[in-house]
Amino acid sequence: MKPLPSVSGDLRSRAQQLAKKLQTQLPEQRWRRWAGAGLLLLVVVTGSTLMLRKRSIEAYVTADVITIESPIDGVVSKEEITAGQLFKPGETVIAINAARDNAEQLAEKEQELSDLEAEMSTLKEELRTYETINLKRLQADVGQQERTLKDLEAQLKRYSEQTSNYERLVKAGAISDDRLLEARSMRDSLRQRVNNQVQLISQLKVELEATQASPRGGLGAISSSSRRMEMMEVQLVRILSRTKELQKQQLVLERQLKTAQAQAHFTYRPRFPGVVLTSRYSVGDEVTDGSTLLSVVNCNDLRVEALFEASKVKDLHIGQKVRIRWPRQWGTTPGAIVSFRGEQGVNGLETSGVAKFRPAHADRTRVLISIPRSAQNSQECRLGERVSIDI
Repeated sequence: MKPLPSVSGDLRSRAQQLAKKLQTQLPEQRWRRWAGAGLLLLVVVTGSTLMLRKRSIEAYVTADVITIESPIDGVVSKEEITAGQLFKPGETVIAINAARDNAEQLAEKEQELSDLEAEMSTLKEELRTYETINLKRLQADVGQQERTLKDLEAQLKRYSEQTSNYERLVKAGAISDDRLLEARSMRDSLRQRVNNQVQLISQLKVELEATQASPRGGLGAISSSSRRMEMMEVQLVRILSRTKELQKQQLVLERQLKTAQAQAHFTYRPRFPGVVLTSRYSVGDEVTDGSTLLSVVNCNDLRVEALFEASKVKDLHIGQKVRIRWPRQWGTTPGAIVSFRGEQGVNGLETSGVAKFRPAHADRTRVLISIPRSAQNSQECRLGERVSIDI
């Protein structure tokens, strides 16, 4: 017969099992208590941050509206960009052809200028002809004077030798002094003529070089040499005088033509990227001078206009940094406050036609915020889009 287990041993075994179970459960309960406390702290901090953060009531991307007016009377010939469409720098947005009167005036000025240029071309051909004649005559004159110089030098040599012989004969008593004096006088006269001839040839060569170096139709070379051209002096004076007169008329006609061209055509090609807000005319419509054609926005000059409760912006200042939150986009864009103005009594964005704030009875402050150029490019001209501003 087996002995019965003792009661004290059974109790001791149960106590040991309970102790092991408690040791396993206590760390898990402690972790749960710490996790609950941390979550509560996070909720408190987040709530405090949201309460202290100044956030805009409403905010929209906006810009100044540029109104384009027609400078001429005419008809719309091109309208490649319509309302709501984007355009690139240099792209034709609208073009206008002038009315019939301006077109006729342009054609008249173009014809006058064409006739004047044709006459000037004829005069230049005449000048080139005279220049060629003058050049050939100068070359012939230089050659003739050089031949004359050779003859004078030969005579001077002969009379110089004769004078030397007469001096020896006078010393020998073979001839009288009168013949020696006559020979000396002739020698000295020829020497002077040779010197004069050398100077004349030198002047002719300088004039010839100047004529050869002058451009085709050069007026200066011809006018200076015309003194030597007895039969062409009158014609040269006429050509030179008429050329100067035509040059003055050409300047006047070119200015008139430029004005006529400006009145005959108008093409609007903005130098900036943008968007057409409104367009009042289509191809074929007649327009008058000063009529509003369309309104556009420069997408390189966007900004944000936001409403804040007046009590929350008392400590803000110009230049203060803010964060712009775009819809459907992670992260924020930096911005800076550039101006303040009150909400009551101000039309604000309603004057631009880009965005309109809902009316409110409470006092609010309108804050104008600049957008960096890099952010403007990345947002692809999201004009009128609602954003949020955090300060």
